[in-house]
Amino acid sequence: MFLKISYHIGMTSLNKPLKEIISRYFFTYWRTNNYKFPSFLRHNILKNVNAFLECGDPDIGFTSFICLKCKTIHKTPFSCKLRFCSSCGKIYAEKWANNVSDNLIDCHHRHAVFSLPKGWIRIFFFKNRQLLKKLAEASYLALKYSFKKLGIIHFGAIATIHTFSRKIEWNPHIHCLVTFGGMTKNSQWKNINNLPWQVLRRSWQKCALDIIAEYAKINNLPHLKNKISLSYKRYPKGFFVNAESRVGNSKNIAKYLGRYLARPAIAEYRIISFNDKIVKFWFKETDSNRRKHLTLTMDIFLGRILSHIPPKNFKMVRRFGLYSRRSKNKIPRKKKLFKTKPSWSERFFKAFGINPLICRKCSSKLHLLEIFHVKYGTIQYNDYSP
Repeated sequence: MFLKISYHIGMTSLNKPLKEIISRYFFTYWRTNNYKFPSFLRHNILKNVNAFLECGDPDIGFTSFICLKCKTIHKTPFSCKLRFCSSCGKIYAEKWANNVSDNLIDCHHRHAVFSLPKGWIRIFFFKNRQLLKKLAEASYLALKYSFKKLGIIHFGAIATIHTFSRKIEWNPHIHCLVTFGGMTKNSQWKNINNLPWQVLRRSWQKCALDIIAEYAKINNLPHLKNKISLSYKRYPKGFFVNAESRVGNSKNIAKYLGRYLARPAIAEYRIISFNDKIVKFWFKETDSNRRKHLTLTMDIFLGRILSHIPPKNFKMVRRFGLYSRRSKNKIPRKKKLFKTKPSWSERFFKAFGINPLICRKCSSKLHLLEIFHVKYGTIQYNDYSP
């Protein structure tokens, strides 16, 4: 009896303009422009790009299932599981949201965004990417000082480091999910209605600039100290902080976690068209939320996309205060938002509308046949021959 082979289309045949752009133009771009990126980042960029290009390629690896009824073999290629990948980044975000949501404190939260002004400050953190973790700590210290003004000494914050804007340009900023209340020195919970915004903005400014001042002192760079002094004069009200978004229920918090905690710099569906010279995509304006089209040269587009790949093992999410894993304060948590974690097949079905464990020809249950990887060979095999 002949066996028919079928590939799940979810990984292989859907329109992937970003992958096509990377596969066609990346290596030509990289040969002449890699010097523009910090030396410690170049190896990881190459590693991420190669893994992204191999995502969904059955020649690299796949899981093979067989239908015992119609004798059809179904192969599902491996994914890269990178946040740089549009489809894998979305799945990563969903899994992270499910895990974190179980441990949220039963209180109102605020979504705070800590921004940096355009210019040399953003460029500094591009060249010194390892200091972004201190930028997350700076957002917590600014909140801590502001909460202290309200008599709160313990609160919870989950800070996420973001490096891209809606135009996918380099824009390091911090998205922070913070409890809108906390513990007083008498160990009593206290809710708050508002924050001292001027204090918060100036505290954020000082904490962010202190990172650069410390770097300048260690490396004996007096020109940076002059720039820091000018920044205080240019921004007397502090750096911008937006904390108006209030998330008060489980659905909004889960939506926030899935939306902001981990996602690629640009979604595939936002790319309208491209050729050898330009890439055209759309984004939504911050104020009006209207769609706006933007056209970039291919070199600029690739440079922006690649600049958001983090260093190896760099943690983009940091927990502070009551949300720190070392916190010993016992605070009531929310009930689980998800009774069970979605399985691989459920996530696959949600993303591509295909159940990888059901035969698409006769709707029978599939059985595992083998797991293959080009590096390790066939690592599991079951003989279902007559």
